[in-house]
Amino acid sequence: MFKKNKLIVFIIIATLAVSFVSYAQEKPMQMHDSTKSKMKMHMMKEMQDKKEDATGIVRKGSIDLNELDVNKDGKIFQCPMEVNVISDSKGECPECGMKLREISVTDAKAKLLKRGFELKESGKEEKSESGKEQTSLQIWNTVCPVQGAEVDTETPTVEYKGKVIGFCCPGCDAKFKKDPEKYIKNLSDDGTKFIATK
Repeated sequence: MFKKNKLIVFIIIATLAVSFVSYAQEKPMQMHDSTKSKMKMHMMKEMQDKKEDATGIVRKGSIDLNELDVNKDGKIFQCPMEVNVISDSKGECPECGMKLREISVTDAKAKLLKRGFELKESGKEEKSESGKEQTSLQIWNTVCPVQGAEVDTETPTVEYKGKVIGFCCPGCDAKFKKDPEKYIKNLSDDGTKFIATK
Protein backbone atom coordinates (compact mmCIF):
# COMPACT_ATOMS: atom_id res chain seq x y z
CA MET A 1 0.00 0.00 0.00
CA PHE A 2 2.83 2.34 0.93
CA LYS A 3 4.61 1.57 -2.36
CA LYS A 4 1.41 2.25 -4.30
CA ASN A 5 0.95 5.65 -2.61
CA LYS A 6 4.59 6.43 -3.22
CA LEU A 7 4.14 5.66 -6.92
CA ILE A 8 1.06 7.89 -7.16
CA VAL A 9 2.90 10.76 -5.44
CA PHE A 10 5.83 10.28 -7.83
CA ILE A 11 3.52 10.36 -10.88
CA ILE A 12 1.84 13.54 -9.61
CA ILE A 13 5.19 15.23 -8.95
CA ALA A 14 6.50 14.15 -12.36
CA THR A 15 3.36 15.44 -14.09
CA LEU A 16 3.63 18.76 -12.25
CA ALA A 17 7.33 19.04 -13.15
CA VAL A 18 6.66 18.38 -16.85
CA SER A 19 3.81 20.91 -16.83
CA PHE A 20 6.00 23.52 -15.13
CA VAL A 21 8.90 23.02 -17.61
CA SER A 22 6.49 23.20 -20.52
CA TYR A 23 4.92 26.41 -19.15
CA ALA A 24 8.34 27.96 -18.47
CA GLN A 25 9.44 27.30 -22.06
CA GLU A 26 6.17 28.57 -23.57
CA LYS A 27 5.97 31.82 -21.60
CA PRO A 28 9.27 33.37 -22.78
CA MET A 29 8.32 32.53 -26.38
CA GLN A 30 5.00 34.32 -25.94
CA MET A 31 6.81 37.28 -24.44
CA HIS A 32 9.38 37.17 -27.25
CA ASP A 33 6.66 37.16 -29.91
CA SER A 34 4.89 40.04 -28.18
CA THR A 35 8.12 42.08 -28.00
CA LYS A 36 8.85 41.29 -31.64
CA SER A 37 5.39 42.42 -32.65
CA LYS A 38 5.72 45.69 -30.71
CA MET A 39 9.13 46.38 -32.27
CA LYS A 40 7.75 45.71 -35.75
CA MET A 41 4.83 48.10 -35.17
CA HIS A 42 7.22 50.77 -33.84
CA MET A 43 9.49 50.43 -36.89
CA MET A 44 6.51 50.61 -39.26
CA LYS A 45 5.29 53.78 -37.52
CA GLU A 46 8.77 55.34 -37.79
CA MET A 47 8.93 54.51 -41.50
CA GLN A 48 5.46 55.96 -42.05
CA ASP A 49 6.42 59.15 -40.18
CA LYS A 50 9.59 59.51 -42.28
CA LYS A 51 7.58 58.98 -45.46
CA GLU A 52 5.04 61.62 -44.42
CA ASP A 53 7.87 64.07 -43.59
CA ALA A 54 9.55 63.36 -46.94
CA THR A 55 6.38 63.87 -48.97
CA GLY A 56 6.29 67.41 -47.56
CA ILE A 57 9.06 68.32 -50.03
CA VAL A 58 7.02 67.22 -53.06
CA ARG A 59 5.76 70.59 -54.29
CA LYS A 60 2.36 70.86 -55.93
CA GLY A 61 0.38 73.71 -57.43
CA SER A 62 2.04 77.08 -57.94
CA ILE A 63 5.62 76.89 -56.59
CA ASP A 64 7.32 79.90 -54.99
CA LEU A 65 11.05 79.12 -54.97
CA ASN A 66 11.96 82.37 -53.19
CA GLU A 67 9.75 81.30 -50.31
CA LEU A 68 11.33 77.81 -50.30
CA ASP A 69 14.82 79.34 -50.11
CA VAL A 70 14.48 79.73 -46.34
CA ASN A 71 18.08 80.79 -45.64
CA LYS A 72 18.02 83.21 -48.62
CA ASP A 73 21.37 82.08 -50.05
CA GLY A 74 20.01 81.85 -53.60
CA LYS A 75 20.34 78.05 -53.58
CA ILE A 76 18.01 75.15 -52.91
CA PHE A 77 18.15 71.35 -53.16
CA GLN A 78 16.22 69.81 -56.05
CA CYS A 79 15.81 66.27 -57.36
CA PRO A 80 17.47 65.92 -60.80
CA MET A 81 14.62 63.64 -61.96
CA GLU A 82 11.50 64.80 -60.07
CA VAL A 83 12.11 68.55 -60.38
CA ASN A 84 9.15 69.47 -58.15
CA VAL A 85 10.86 67.75 -55.19
CA ILE A 86 12.52 70.73 -53.54
CA SER A 87 13.99 71.48 -50.11
CA ASP A 88 16.27 74.07 -48.55
CA SER A 89 18.39 71.31 -47.02
CA LYS A 90 20.02 68.05 -48.13
CA GLY A 91 17.88 64.96 -48.42
CA GLU A 92 16.55 62.23 -50.66
CA CYS A 93 13.68 62.27 -53.12
CA PRO A 94 10.70 60.30 -51.76
CA GLU A 95 9.62 59.63 -55.35
CA CYS A 96 12.77 58.13 -56.93
CA GLY A 97 15.25 57.82 -54.02
CA MET A 98 17.92 60.03 -55.62
CA LYS A 99 19.86 62.52 -53.50
CA LEU A 100 18.70 66.10 -53.85
CA ARG A 101 21.24 68.26 -55.68
CA GLU A 102 22.20 71.80 -54.67
CA ILE A 103 21.25 74.21 -57.43
CA SER A 104 20.68 77.95 -57.82
CA VAL A 105 17.12 79.22 -57.51
CA THR A 106 17.36 80.60 -61.07
CA ASP A 107 18.35 77.22 -62.54
CA ALA A 108 15.67 75.48 -60.49
CA LYS A 109 13.07 77.86 -61.95
CA ALA A 110 14.21 77.09 -65.49
CA LYS A 111 13.96 73.33 -64.86
CA LEU A 112 10.45 73.65 -63.42
CA LEU A 113 9.27 75.82 -66.29
CA LYS A 114 10.73 73.41 -68.82
CA ARG A 115 8.64 70.60 -67.30
CA GLY A 116 5.49 72.76 -67.31
CA PHE A 117 5.19 73.52 -63.59
CA GLU A 118 3.53 76.72 -62.40
CA LEU A 119 5.68 79.29 -60.63
CA LYS A 120 4.95 82.33 -58.55
CA GLU A 121 7.43 84.84 -57.21
CA SER A 122 6.94 86.84 -54.02
CA GLY A 123 3.19 86.82 -54.48
CA LYS A 124 3.42 88.06 -58.09
CA GLU A 125 2.07 85.84 -60.80
CA GLU A 126 2.36 86.28 -64.54
CA LYS A 127 -0.02 84.55 -66.90
CA SER A 128 1.45 83.13 -70.07
CA GLU A 129 -0.53 82.60 -73.30
CA SER A 130 -1.26 79.06 -72.18
CA GLY A 131 -2.83 80.43 -68.99
CA LYS A 132 -0.17 78.99 -66.71
CA GLU A 133 1.55 81.14 -64.12
CA GLN A 134 5.15 81.55 -65.20
CA THR A 135 8.11 83.87 -64.77
CA SER A 136 10.05 85.72 -67.46
CA LEU A 137 12.98 83.30 -67.02
CA GLN A 138 11.40 80.61 -69.20
CA ILE A 139 13.69 79.23 -71.88
CA TRP A 140 11.84 79.42 -75.17
CA ASN A 141 13.48 76.53 -77.03
CA THR A 142 13.91 72.88 -76.06
CA VAL A 143 16.69 72.07 -78.54
CA CYS A 144 19.98 73.92 -79.03
CA PRO A 145 20.04 76.16 -82.14
CA VAL A 146 23.76 75.49 -82.61
CA GLN A 147 24.05 71.69 -82.25
CA GLY A 148 20.45 70.45 -82.13
CA ALA A 149 20.84 68.59 -78.84
CA GLU A 150 18.42 68.94 -75.91
CA VAL A 151 18.78 72.21 -74.00
CA ASP A 152 20.56 72.00 -70.65
CA THR A 153 18.99 74.58 -68.32
CA GLU A 154 22.26 74.94 -66.41
CA THR A 155 24.14 76.40 -69.36
CA PRO A 156 24.20 80.17 -70.04
CA THR A 157 21.26 81.64 -71.96
CA VAL A 158 21.01 84.51 -74.45
CA GLU A 159 18.09 86.90 -74.79
CA TYR A 160 17.25 87.43 -78.45
CA LYS A 161 14.23 89.29 -79.84
CA GLY A 162 12.34 89.01 -76.57
CA LYS A 163 13.04 85.28 -76.16
CA VAL A 164 15.38 83.52 -73.77
CA ILE A 165 17.43 81.09 -75.88
CA GLY A 166 18.89 78.01 -74.20
CA PHE A 167 21.80 75.82 -75.32
CA CYS A 168 23.00 72.25 -74.89
CA CYS A 169 26.47 73.11 -73.56
CA PRO A 170 28.71 76.04 -72.63
CA GLY A 171 30.26 77.66 -75.70
CA CYS A 172 27.17 77.39 -77.87
CA ASP A 173 25.95 80.70 -76.45
CA ALA A 174 29.13 82.44 -77.69
CA LYS A 175 28.72 80.95 -81.19
CA PHE A 176 25.08 82.03 -81.24
CA LYS A 177 25.96 85.61 -80.27
CA LYS A 178 28.32 85.90 -83.27
CA ASP A 179 25.53 85.19 -85.77
CA PRO A 180 22.11 84.84 -84.08
CA GLU A 181 20.14 85.10 -87.34
CA LYS A 182 22.00 82.15 -88.80
CA TYR A 183 21.43 79.92 -85.78
CA ILE A 184 17.83 80.90 -84.97
CA LYS A 185 16.87 79.63 -88.44
CA ASN A 186 18.01 76.17 -87.32
CA LEU A 187 14.94 75.93 -85.07
CA SER A 188 11.29 75.35 -85.85
CA ASP A 189 8.80 78.16 -85.10
CA ASP A 190 8.07 76.76 -81.65
CA GLY A 191 11.74 75.99 -80.83
CA THR A 192 11.14 72.29 -80.31
CA LYS A 193 12.84 70.92 -83.46
CA PHE A 194 16.25 71.33 -85.07
CA ILE A 195 15.44 71.84 -88.77
CA ALA A 196 18.86 72.79 -90.16
CA THR A 197 19.98 70.82 -93.21
CA LYS A 198 23.55 69.56 -93.18
